[in-house]
Amino acid sequence: MEPLLTRRKRAHSAKRQTGLREAREQTGFAAHRHRNIILPVIATVVLQSLIFAPIGWWPLSFVCLVPWLVMIGTAPSAKRVYAYSFLMALVFFLINMRWLYHATGWGYAALSFYQALYFPLVACPVRHAVRRRRFPLAVVLPFVWTGSEMVRAVAISGFPWFFLSHANASVLMLIQVSDLVGAYGVSFLVAAANGAIADMVMALLARQRGTDAAARVRSARIGAATVLVLFAAAIAYGRGRLEGGTMSQGPKIAVFQGDFLNVADPDDEASRIGEPAKMELYLAAMDSARAERPDLYLLPETPWTMRLNREAILDPLSRASYRALMDRAEAWQSYVVTGSHSRVYTPTDLRAKEKGYNSATVFYPTGSAPGRYDKIHLVYFGETVPFRFGRLRFLYLWLNRMMPFSGPDGDYEYSIFRGEKFRVFAMDSAALGGKRFHFGIPICYEDVMPYVSRRFARGVEGQKRADLLLNISNDGWFGHSVQQAQHLAICVFRAVENRVGIARAVNTGISGFIDPTGRTHGLIRHDPSATAPDVRYSIAHLAVDSQVTYYTMYGDWFGWACAVLWLLCYIDYLCVRALSRRHIDAKEGVE
Repeated sequence: MEPLLTRRKRAHSAKRQTGLREAREQTGFAAHRHRNIILPVIATVVLQSLIFAPIGWWPLSFVCLVPWLVMIGTAPSAKRVYAYSFLMALVFFLINMRWLYHATGWGYAALSFYQALYFPLVACPVRHAVRRRRFPLAVVLPFVWTGSEMVRAVAISGFPWFFLSHANASVLMLIQVSDLVGAYGVSFLVAAANGAIADMVMALLARQRGTDAAARVRSARIGAATVLVLFAAAIAYGRGRLEGGTMSQGPKIAVFQGDFLNVADPDDEASRIGEPAKMELYLAAMDSARAERPDLYLLPETPWTMRLNREAILDPLSRASYRALMDRAEAWQSYVVTGSHSRVYTPTDLRAKEKGYNSATVFYPTGSAPGRYDKIHLVYFGETVPFRFGRLRFLYLWLNRMMPFSGPDGDYEYSIFRGEKFRVFAMDSAALGGKRFHFGIPICYEDVMPYVSRRFARGVEGQKRADLLLNISNDGWFGHSVQQAQHLAICVFRAVENRVGIARAVNTGISGFIDPTGRTHGLIRHDPSATAPDVRYSIAHLAVDSQVTYYTMYGDWFGWACAVLWLLCYIDYLCVRALSRRHIDAKEGVE
């Protein structure tokens, strides 16, 4: 009887030789050496890093995945493919998400690790489709890649960052399809282009050395034809949308931006000034902008620390802030929108005697009580710690102690509550003869979550609920980094998806205006050479669009369809693998 260890070694050797033979037959090349795998991985990390801010070479997005895809198709060892795919993604996220380290070191490492897990999960069905099914990458990769982006956008609160589509935010003719299929449709097109080029590379290798050249060439031709049709349709649609006549002039808005860095450690006073000083700088900038008579003054998420809901105005600074903003709105007959904290006392609530919210406050020209929207999509660990109530509260207490915001003893519960309603406000534009508009206020990270902007825009019976969005944010947690430009690029897609104009006021970020076509203008950026803190502003008429888009009505149907097809690819892979093992077991039993 042959020893078990010897049998396993013999089986492993036979499997390796089979993998080498299959790779050579299909592509004419077998990437079985580590260097033949590492070099494509390094190339993809470099190319993918170049397509996002600060460099932003968007044409490279159409080829950035090609080295990795060729490695997936030519490497005989599946374990090496998955291991190197994970390492490649981990390095990419650690490099390009380094701005998060400024806010939280452990969060930066954990999120990078989690995001990297998706790459081997993409590599598995792609490898199966190429090596077993002989499907063109240009057909398979777009569904698998886009499905993975969809899941990344919703799982564990969601982190829809570094999508292939985001690298193309400035390519207006291409991104117009977002009003049909969301940003995921643009990622689909870019992934298809990468797949088609990878098909061509592997077909070229197969024609030179392989014995299965005809199948690879046929796949490459099918993939190329598919991509040409998709891009022709997308560009034709984009051109039509850019030349369409549904846009019109909207209200005149002034956006304000300070440059005040935030720190988690209360003992770290670097780049900080007092809250009253911040208030004076913002009020002085508003007074200066008054000469152009804007309809609305938009301040960031946290221009300075204040509470503006009446039941919580207890400290002198909040009382002074409330009075100053209220008086200006009434005297100038304009609207003032600002971020603030809210504290609501709930003595009868058994869970919490008071509830904190991240709010947007709207002051009216009539002098009536301000309106308020409470942020609904909260950032895990930054604004709320999971498992706060219920049987898993012990996990919440453990996680809360690890947070830098929980105080020196780790027992301060800084978590806030989510709002209950996507509230839309009305405004009358004096600059346009009293014409009425409606607006929603996505707060900070909410503008990267597609569903939030859609919920603001979608009305009943096919009506448009919000004509424009006012995004207030605070990017001061991430230093003077590439995060600000990446954040703006993502926000562009919210404008195109729902055909709404967006005005952004961002502390230490990039403030300005985004048209419903995705065109940005009137941008304010921080000045690295500034020696003293200041507040800058930009004023413009924000364009609006009367169209109610297909995306606004039906949401992420395309992204979810791709996620389902990604799952079906996995099911097919598991079924084929099970049948293959059964066949091998039966053969060994006969022997």
